[in-house]
Amino acid sequence: MPFPVLNITALPLRTDRTLRAVPYVTYTLLFLNLCIFIFNLRLSDYEFFQFSTHWGFTISQPSLITLFTYVFLHEDIFHLLGNMLMLWLVGTVLETGIGSITFLLLYFASSVTAIIINGLIGRAFLPDSLTMPLIGASGAIAGLTGFAAIRFYRLRVLTFPLVGFIGLPLPIPLPIPIWLPLWAYAVYFAGRELYAGLSTVLVHRSGSVGHWAHIGGLLLGVLVAALLRVLQEGKRESVLEDTMRAATGATPQAQPRREVQRLLRESPDDPEMLEAMAALTLVNGEHERSREFYTKAIPLFFSSGNRERAATCYMNILRIDPESVLPEHQQMSVATTLEAMKHFPEAVQAFLLMADRYPRLEEAQTALLRAAHIYHRYLQDPTESQRILTNLLTMYPDSPWSNLAHERLATLNEALRSLPFIDQQTSPPAPPLEREGGK
Repeated sequence: MPFPVLNITALPLRTDRTLRAVPYVTYTLLFLNLCIFIFNLRLSDYEFFQFSTHWGFTISQPSLITLFTYVFLHEDIFHLLGNMLMLWLVGTVLETGIGSITFLLLYFASSVTAIIINGLIGRAFLPDSLTMPLIGASGAIAGLTGFAAIRFYRLRVLTFPLVGFIGLPLPIPLPIPIWLPLWAYAVYFAGRELYAGLSTVLVHRSGSVGHWAHIGGLLLGVLVAALLRVLQEGKRESVLEDTMRAATGATPQAQPRREVQRLLRESPDDPEMLEAMAALTLVNGEHERSREFYTKAIPLFFSSGNRERAATCYMNILRIDPESVLPEHQQMSVATTLEAMKHFPEAVQAFLLMADRYPRLEEAQTALLRAAHIYHRYLQDPTESQRILTNLLTMYPDSPWSNLAHERLATLNEALRSLPFIDQQTSPPAPPLEREGGK
């Protein structure tokens, strides 16, 4: 006679999203939970019960401290691994998407809400739960899941079905990988917990799992997501992702282009949408329009503090027109940013264009000095570095950089004399420099 199936659950393993930053708070929470669990391994069952009673949250004996400490306690290795797996999957994605501070506030707000809902249901329907200490991070993680299911509604989770049988202590994973949308996983989780929670209410007896705490955390995550209207952010991010794929030729361009145009009509000064439209027009061969979009996006990226994105836009402009020059302050900023990003050929090009277009500005002298330094140190072209330093001293004999330029030039001359052969064609010549005006 075959074993009857008890239940079917899902084991999530990974998401299809690449992290864009290091989720330090998530990693810290994972580390703390693991350390506390390892510390508790030395305790006997009775000692752990006493420890849980002291640091877990008990409805009949509430305290402010245990309102936050209960989330770091776990009953056994399966309780820990289940929670930490979901924290790792959802937490890493969510923290890098909404920021560490917001993430941490949501985490503890969900844990507090989980306690409140669990306490209200307990006092009303489950009197035996009033003296049982509640432990575990499930409620807090449920809040993260509810929020992430709306904010990253297109995020997919690789899951394996788990089938539980009578007579087996653990469910068995089936070798059937399923890419499940996170929102679908959250709906499944909510339905399962609501069913289990209502079952405890009907029999007026709580089990070992705080189902109503899970429901409370999940509800808070969904409520906060609705109040902050993060669904719009998720849709906007999806448009950007579709645009990136379309710009590489992986998907058709028509639909992403219409969506970007619609968002630009709503927010014409959105630098990311301008950059996206520039990428689409560039791949479509509309070079002049692409350049216009990139040029408009650059100062907006600067004003938002995103210098790297501004510099990336300028690199794309240089691929369209190698002689393109921005207003003086923007030009110098993108040049120094490109150097910091280690895009040395583009940085040299930007510095030399700065000196060529704005020779009367003091920054032009700095630009020449930086270009010479990059040629010598990073591009391994001492000949071109020597030429630029000579131009600097010729054009600006009273430059405050004269002494430094002389020192570097002497070092280069000595190094070049020691070489058996000098290849004069190791790099393209720098643009001509005119003292009395630009192009």
